Amino acid sequence: MTVARLEDVLRLDPGTVGGKASGLARLAELGLPTPPAFVLPTEVHARWRLREHLDESDWRGLTEAVRELEEPLAVRSSAADEDTAGRSAAGQYESVMGVRGFDQLVAAIEACYRAVDSQRARTYRGERDGAMALVVQREVPSDRAGVGFSVDPLTGADAHVLLEAAFGHGEGVVSGLVTPDRYWVDRVHGAVRARVAEKSVAADGRGGVVELPSERRAARVLRDDEAVRIADLVLEAERGFGTPVDVEFCLGGAELWLVQCRPITTLS
Repeated sequence: MTVARLEDVLRLDPGTVGGKASGLARLAELGLPTPPAFVLPTEVHARWRLREHLDESDWRGLTEAVRELEEPLAVRSSAADEDTAGRSAAGQYESVMGVRGFDQLVAAIEACYRAVDSQRARTYRGERDGAMALVVQREVPSDRAGVGFSVDPLTGADAHVLLEAAFGHGEGVVSGLVTPDRYWVDRVHGAVRARVAEKSVAADGRGGVVELPSERRAARVLRDDEAVRIADLVLEAERGFGTPVDVEFCLGGAELWLVQCRPITTLS
């Protein structure tokens, strides 16, 4: 198999598609807003490792599947041991954004595969093999993005949904490049408390940042109604997953998308 449709992922062995792909497929199954995507299972990576280039059958399958997605694309690593209830692995593997054209897509896939055997990744996973699946997803050109936690990730307190949000691409929040706003949304009543951060830059989705104009640096990223809407989706994801979760979200204009979901692994 070269390509797994998102709707088929949950019927496959989780070890062949990885935690990130499984989380995204579960969001889609729950009817939550997720960008169109497909998955390259770990067997494609195994064949690539033998030759250090894509197998001819994998090349054909990829050519057919990518026609159904609008550009730009994001290629995200989905390791077999990533984003599970016991491990996160966030940031240990490669993701490539802003991919346009088939040549760039192949280059992004191979960059993600090569990163599996980097010193950092090998140190992190120890003796595990590093079988890698990839999610190929329509990238949402986001002007605001962040992460929502259905419970406090440090204490487990569940009175509020915690949202962290910043202008620009979500990697600014996830990587710590940007100090995000914080919003606490009451799980029962929907009341919102906000702490607005001073935000001098926004992540550009390519590993860099752009300066924000002075009038936006102390501006709120989310209105109260937007925070409540995102919190409601985070709680829907928690109910569907049956465990506390963190959910990556992004807004492109008025469109709200969930692009990743995983169990919160910091709770005792």
